[in-house]
Amino acid sequence: MTSKPSDLRINELFEVDDNKNGTVNEVIVPTPEVVQTLTARKYQIELYEKALNDNVIAVLDTGSGKTFIAVMLIKEMVANERQLRMTRRECKLTFFLVNLVPLVFQQSNVIKANCDAKVKHFCGEMGVDLWSEKQWKTNFEEFDVLVMTAQIFLNILRHGFISLSQVNLLVFDECHHTSKKHPYNLIMREFYDRCPEEKKPKIFGMTASPVNTRSAIHSASHLERNLNAKVFTASDTDELRRFVNRPDEIAIRYEHPSEYSETELYKTLWKECLGAEKFQRAFSCASQALQVLGPWCSDRVWKYILEELNNKYEGKLDLEQYDMEVLEALLKEEKVLMQKVTNIIDKWVFQKPRCDTSMLSPKVIKLIQILDCFKDQSDNFCGIVFVERRHTANVLNYLLGEINGLGFIKSDVLVGHGTSEEGDIQMKFKDQNKTISNFRDGKINLLIATNVAEEGLDIQPCNVVIRFDFFNTLRAYIQSRGRARRKDSKYIVMIEKDNLKEQGILGEMKKAENDMKEWCQMLPEDRKLQMNDNIDDSDDSDDEEGHYYINSETGALLSYESAVSLVSYYCSKLPKDSFCPTFQPDYKFTKEHGGFTCHLTLPSNAPVREVVSEVCSSRSKSKKAAAFKACLQLHEKKALDNHLLPEIEWIEEDHEMPKQTKDEHGLVEGAKKSKREYRLKSPDLWVIEEDQPKIPEELYITVLKLDLENEIYDGNPYRTMCLLTRKQFPEIPSTTLYFHGVPKTLNVLPHSTPIKIDLERKELIFKFTLRTFTSIVNKEFKCEFENFPYLIVPLVKNAPIDEHTPNFIDWEVIEKAVDEKHIPVDVSNISDDVKDAVIIDYSDNLRRYFVQSIRYDLNPMSPIPEGMAIREKGCENFAEYYKKTFDLDTKYPDQPIFQVRKISKVMNFLQPVPGALPTIKGRTATFVIPEFCKEYTIRASVFRSALMLPAILTRINSQLLIRELRLKLDLPVSDQLLLTAMTTPSANMEMDYERLETLGDSFLKFVVTIRLYVMFPDKHEGQLHCQRIRIICNKQLYRSAKKLHLYEYITSLPFNRRAWRPAGMITATEEPDTLEREKTHDLADKTLADVVEAMLGAAYLSGKIDAALKCAIALEVPFDEITEWDHFHKNNKNPPRVKSKALKSVNIERIEEICGYKFKNKILIAEALTHASLPNSVTSCYQRLEFLGDAVLDFLTVKYLFEKYPTGNPGLITDLKDASVNNQFLGAICERIGLQKHIIHFSPKLMGGIAEFVKIIEDMRDKGETVGEYWSDLDVPKVMSDVVESMLGAVFVDSEFDPVAPQKVFDKWIAPVLNEHVTPETLKVHPVKKLTEYFQKGGCTMLLLRNHTTEGHEAQDLPESQRCTIFIHDKAVAHAASNNIRSARKMAAQIILDNIDNDPNYFKDMCTCVVLPKVINEDDDDEELID
Repeated sequence: MTSKPSDLRINELFEVDDNKNGTVNEVIVPTPEVVQTLTARKYQIELYEKALNDNVIAVLDTGSGKTFIAVMLIKEMVANERQLRMTRRECKLTFFLVNLVPLVFQQSNVIKANCDAKVKHFCGEMGVDLWSEKQWKTNFEEFDVLVMTAQIFLNILRHGFISLSQVNLLVFDECHHTSKKHPYNLIMREFYDRCPEEKKPKIFGMTASPVNTRSAIHSASHLERNLNAKVFTASDTDELRRFVNRPDEIAIRYEHPSEYSETELYKTLWKECLGAEKFQRAFSCASQALQVLGPWCSDRVWKYILEELNNKYEGKLDLEQYDMEVLEALLKEEKVLMQKVTNIIDKWVFQKPRCDTSMLSPKVIKLIQILDCFKDQSDNFCGIVFVERRHTANVLNYLLGEINGLGFIKSDVLVGHGTSEEGDIQMKFKDQNKTISNFRDGKINLLIATNVAEEGLDIQPCNVVIRFDFFNTLRAYIQSRGRARRKDSKYIVMIEKDNLKEQGILGEMKKAENDMKEWCQMLPEDRKLQMNDNIDDSDDSDDEEGHYYINSETGALLSYESAVSLVSYYCSKLPKDSFCPTFQPDYKFTKEHGGFTCHLTLPSNAPVREVVSEVCSSRSKSKKAAAFKACLQLHEKKALDNHLLPEIEWIEEDHEMPKQTKDEHGLVEGAKKSKREYRLKSPDLWVIEEDQPKIPEELYITVLKLDLENEIYDGNPYRTMCLLTRKQFPEIPSTTLYFHGVPKTLNVLPHSTPIKIDLERKELIFKFTLRTFTSIVNKEFKCEFENFPYLIVPLVKNAPIDEHTPNFIDWEVIEKAVDEKHIPVDVSNISDDVKDAVIIDYSDNLRRYFVQSIRYDLNPMSPIPEGMAIREKGCENFAEYYKKTFDLDTKYPDQPIFQVRKISKVMNFLQPVPGALPTIKGRTATFVIPEFCKEYTIRASVFRSALMLPAILTRINSQLLIRELRLKLDLPVSDQLLLTAMTTPSANMEMDYERLETLGDSFLKFVVTIRLYVMFPDKHEGQLHCQRIRIICNKQLYRSAKKLHLYEYITSLPFNRRAWRPAGMITATEEPDTLEREKTHDLADKTLADVVEAMLGAAYLSGKIDAALKCAIALEVPFDEITEWDHFHKNNKNPPRVKSKALKSVNIERIEEICGYKFKNKILIAEALTHASLPNSVTSCYQRLEFLGDAVLDFLTVKYLFEKYPTGNPGLITDLKDASVNNQFLGAICERIGLQKHIIHFSPKLMGGIAEFVKIIEDMRDKGETVGEYWSDLDVPKVMSDVVESMLGAVFVDSEFDPVAPQKVFDKWIAPVLNEHVTPETLKVHPVKKLTEYFQKGGCTMLLLRNHTTEGHEAQDLPESQRCTIFIHDKAVAHAASNNIRSARKMAAQIILDNIDNDPNYFKDMCTCVVLPKVINEDDDDEELID
């Protein structure tokens, strides 16, 4: 026989004796792409009017516009609701419920297009399962009509997010499903029946066939009762007929197939698999395909099954029976077998199909012949073939592409979502929608579909519907026929010749349909719902009384019915990695006297592990009872919240930050960019109390002693200065001052005994203080005598520093400075005294100079010295310069010349980096003629020391504030460290908080993690992680800092001589309120958060963990009743999570040897090594211990780096930490200590991953490549790094939270590797980080990395699905692609870094940011001297 399908003509092929329908006028049903405004027909108005008054089930054929009636009804309800909202407080909503996800989109589009209500659609893929009550409430407030699948509506009712009394209309689309356990029926039984009569919503059901069984009338009455509604249909059937195209109905017979014997491929595979359990479904599919479809199709089925098996295998072996070695062997065997089967199929030579019964069954050949008949109408051919099984659909689709002569057919498959059986092909919603839209657009003209396409979905009206597999229900018959809606369409039912059963069913169907129609027509107009009540209702009442739990707070309801799905949902939300199957509850049944009990086991990271039901009458009831009991226990342990939802801690996009919140100014709390203005505090020491005398009799003296030999530095004398204060000065730490980068120590030495000074002398000191400040800052300061905060006095040269110090105040210097400002130089009597003088060259703008030496070898008439770049260059002598420049005549030609040095006003004694030396500008003198000078009355040695006072007082201010803060919060921290913690980098001091912040950040994570682990034994790792983020995130720390007013004590402003003012003083030109304005500074929220962390770091360095814990409590980090370190152990609420028999799979001695630690509680070892893939495990998995161990490791690593690199900047510490606390590094540690051999798991994928990783490292070792960070580019199974952390966690818990124990393990496992492999020299900085830092340094702000990601599992496997583009100044400069976005970013950044390396001008050419150099020149030459 040729491979051409058929030479028969259509009339010969069809036995057209079954067509009883005449043709009808064509009405094109609009496709939803262009949603048109609908217009009403008579029968629709009739039904609509009924629905306004009663609960109605509208029975109308597919295509006759049931949705239209629903839309009209919704419009009416929405309008009424608007009116009612004027008078009643509560708002009611309309819910439109559908049975299939694609319908959600379709129906909501129709409603939106035809109704001015606010409509929103909801489906599972939007993540609604995870929504909080708040999210639902927001949607309830915003929308009038909500379109969703019935399951979602049932869920939100069960969780108490809404109650039926808040609903005005419930529309059930395809309502014939309302029976048994369908969500439609559960909504009615669990909620509608229990809703008070006056609050019940209106019900409107729509269906083409109110029947699910062959007994039409029974089924319809049943539906009426279940929906508490009456069935109505159009009374004017003729009108209806005009609107709906009823197809020609044709039955086509095919020959009964002969028995086929097993194919060669089948036999070969059978021999290999020897009936392995894994392939059972595959063999049964192949057998079924063989008999129904023929040998060719049977062999092709394997291709689909294999794809599925590869994706789906999850080990389901009972662990009680095997130990780990046996399990690993079994898993290996599975893998090998799978490989063999794949190889056989890949190499098999498949023949091209022919229409020959030796290859294809008569039924398949007949289908090909039928399709071939339509080739003349190929332009507008549009058909559906209905089949029963997914495999049939896939194989037929493949076959049609291979057969010659059917080129006009463009087919595709539309199947449901599948089960989780081995080898079952599933179809995603997205794919379904795509297929349907391709069918609508004509890209596909034949759908091969399972019953998913029978109902509801707005699939293109077809001209051919072929029922390839026979139907079993009247509904399937009516609804699949309803797909053939074009004029002259054909509905073809394929019937096996001489199969009386199928013939009979077809006849029954026709009769049942007519009965149904008649029954609907005969219904009395006004009949009440009095149907006979003797129909067996057993399938609807499975919930006996009393099996409900209703949460009193939310009204959420738990029933036997919802418990089973809730347990499954709960399990699916437990944290897992890529080596775990989807977590499922495990139900086992035991036959008991009088019924069954169910033993339910939950996954190993659930807080409730095992539940046993009471004895029940059936297995299904015992399963529900066990699930119900488990839900109650989970709720009690707070694993389910009051809405009976898994306590999912929901963290936003980047999974590291809780939701951003903005304050009243619209600033994001805790962010770097959110800057606010804060008040600065003034130290209490300077504040004059109300009850103090305005001018005190006694004053306290505090010596400011600079550590200089003989009071001389660099050949210049310095005087010791003292502060006089009203209150006694506290002890504060010494300070370092920097003389152009050279550090010198300043000791602050307070005297405890006050001294008496008479009023006259006090006034003298007050004037001296004002004059000194004015002269050094060149601003005139004002202050009332009685308001002085402190006074300053010099001591005589080399005064003794002891209790007699007050007797050595240099009154002579004070009096001289106060009496006169300057005195002329006595040219005739120049003595060495002048060397301690400040000289003013009044000929030239009053500049001040220190006298360096008296040059008796020079006089005004001497020639200018050679080789000096000085102002007199080009003049014969000094006198000529003065004459030329200032028109001054020298009177005393024999006077010596002073060699001088300009006084620098700039020196910032608090900055370790030397500032610029005073520039010698054009007119700065090196030599001056004494007769044109005056002598300043403040001595040079005093003036030099006075120049340091602004810096000294700035630092003292900070130290006093720090001391106040320490006492206020009772912090166990040294003042010196606390000062560092409270000094921001912006202050440009020799210290800032950054290093301490790195340490404190790590300690905070560490200590908060211990508390969460101890106090919340029932929360799994995911929940703990989210709780931790909430506590340690910048937003939270910022709030604590703000509440404690830390901003008052922070030093953030750089020292600035010009802006400096003595406490409580203002300049003559300023307003009195200037003082208030001056006391503010701007701080970013993140700075406040950083300071909190830095304080913890300072506390740790001051007094280790006890001090740091005390500091954390003082800073309002939550710790419940924990106040001391040993409280962690005392409060440890973690029960033993492991049965001791779990220890038989652990080599305890070997583990203790690896750790160098002896466990008191050996059970912790088993928990630390058990992976979540272990089914029915008797132990918890390691996730909680890993959560704890991760924080322990993080802290120990930072502490190690902090100590190893005492001067390392925070960036270096962070880079080194990133290199040492990552999966790759820990995987290498795991392999090095051999811990991976002891992991207890049940995952073939993990086994392969470990083996591969270990082999790669062993190869590297053999080749001598294990140098530097040799692990950094390897693919490590994350489980290997997890167990290193979980073992550290286990040691920590076992040692009663003593950090010494994990420290020893760290020193044994990790420190040696860090010492050898991770150093600043070997560091591989991540290219993205390197690039951004490079651009920041260059001052460029226009670098952008843009990710182009492709979602979905399929995408992850494509080699170039994830891409990254880098822009510099909006110009795309580099692209890279990989199968994961991290690699793509890394590769793209590397391209730019290579460009920068190869081309020194690359950055300059690319970046056009204009960065102006910061020039701060405080040494303003030509400033007029005030003093």
